Amino acid sequence: MKVINPGKGVLEGVTLLDSVTQKPKCHRFSRVPYATPPVGHYRWRKPQPLPESFSYGSDAAPGQYRKPSSVCPQPRVFGRQSPRHDEDCLQSNIWVPLGKPPKDGWPVLFYIHGGFLQFGSNNYDDPSALIAETDVKCIIVSPGYRLGLFGFLASRELWEDGSPAANFGFWDQRLALEWTYENIRYFGGNPENITVGGLSAGSYATFHQLAYDIGPNAREQIIRRVFQLSNGCGVQPKVLSEVQQQFDDLLYVLGVSSSDSPAEKVKKLRSLPADLLVTAVDSMKQKFFRPILDGDFMSEDLFPSIFSGRFGERLNQLGIQTVIGDLTQEFHGYKNVYPPTSYHSLIDRLSWDYPRHVAEAVSTPYKSSVVSLSKEYWKDIFGRLYADMQIHSTMRGYVNSISMSLPISTIHRYRIDWRTKSVDKKFPREFGATHTTDMSIWFFGNGDTLEDSEKVFIREWLKPIAAFIDGRKVAWGTKSVDQVRYITADGKIEVLEDEVWKAKLPIWEVTREVTKATPLSKPRL
Repeated sequence: MKVINPGKGVLEGVTLLDSVTQKPKCHRFSRVPYATPPVGHYRWRKPQPLPESFSYGSDAAPGQYRKPSSVCPQPRVFGRQSPRHDEDCLQSNIWVPLGKPPKDGWPVLFYIHGGFLQFGSNNYDDPSALIAETDVKCIIVSPGYRLGLFGFLASRELWEDGSPAANFGFWDQRLALEWTYENIRYFGGNPENITVGGLSAGSYATFHQLAYDIGPNAREQIIRRVFQLSNGCGVQPKVLSEVQQQFDDLLYVLGVSSSDSPAEKVKKLRSLPADLLVTAVDSMKQKFFRPILDGDFMSEDLFPSIFSGRFGERLNQLGIQTVIGDLTQEFHGYKNVYPPTSYHSLIDRLSWDYPRHVAEAVSTPYKSSVVSLSKEYWKDIFGRLYADMQIHSTMRGYVNSISMSLPISTIHRYRIDWRTKSVDKKFPREFGATHTTDMSIWFFGNGDTLEDSEKVFIREWLKPIAAFIDGRKVAWGTKSVDQVRYITADGKIEVLEDEVWKAKLPIWEVTREVTKATPLSKPRL
């Protein structure tokens, strides 16, 4: 398949074939640049659009977009070697259905990959069977973006260097979304029918892309619907002053003198090879680099507006709909992610991801635990508490808040207690429906083989998802905010009461109260 982008040239992708039948499934364009490479002078700066002179290819020599996208530099994952990487990673993979587009163009799913915002790649998911074999007929755009210290390092020195900026990975996603809005019509897509979604950190990013999109700083509204899988809005992030110590620790590990001027520190960091920076992370106290409340991409008023109901009112005003939900055993997928071994290390570990006063508040119930309790005890406590903070509690608190201003017909909640057999090769069966196992449902195998009975079942589950992405009326079945469309452990689709709704809301209340009690003082500094 060839695509002609007026002013930018010609792109040629590949038609993917079914590995068994050899029948065409869909078209794919991969490694498609959407921004200037964020290297050298552009490291730790907002992404820049492609220059006017950029060309994807010519009529005589179309650009070949068949290879996987570059993978952002990232640390080893749990002892495993990271893939070959390249800082020139601001590229998208694009899947296009076969056949003629509808009159207004294919609906578009802008899908953000997960990985704690520290790991992963847009190459790791495969929605080709979803497009080919289910009612979900849409273009899927999945961008690569900067991760870890390349995407979310923050400090006074970086803030003062040139134009103030932080949350570079979020800005990457935003530029990729704007590129999609401006260019997807050339692939047969409808730019006025864009759903943004993602799993885990991709779901967290989806929320913050939505918040920016409907906030005061965006040029125009792009997002019509959001598809949030196993994550929500999280908690109000750290401010710049709280992450300064992490930046100073990075300088110490790299041997950069603290007596250097701010400009000299940044210049030295920009001159270092990516491999050296990635290796340095292994020796740091806090290994995760998280978004901050910068007052630029992320407004200081965001969480107060959620608590007060104003955010829900804005969603209602714009008619934005949401699919959002979780799995029953998420904690198994979290408990091995750098687990703590004591109460104090529990607070320290949670402080990688959340403001320390929030970490202390949610850890208080475990303060009386005996210090000598086993590592397995603390690993289990961490997995469950982290799953609540990342997903179960903060997601339900957010949904409860926006439901005060939104009709239930716009909030489509789900819960899953089932998994396909193909997941067994990645996760022990006893883990049940744990974090990320549902990708074989949402992406119809996600590159793995499904049994025939599983295909029939998943197609049924996905019918309202197809309507949702298409912008049609959704027959979800829930009647109240505490009900969910449920896949039961024995593989049945039912509308049920959310059995943990009341149990999970208290942690949201704790985070809300401690956030409201901690006034922001110069959040950028």
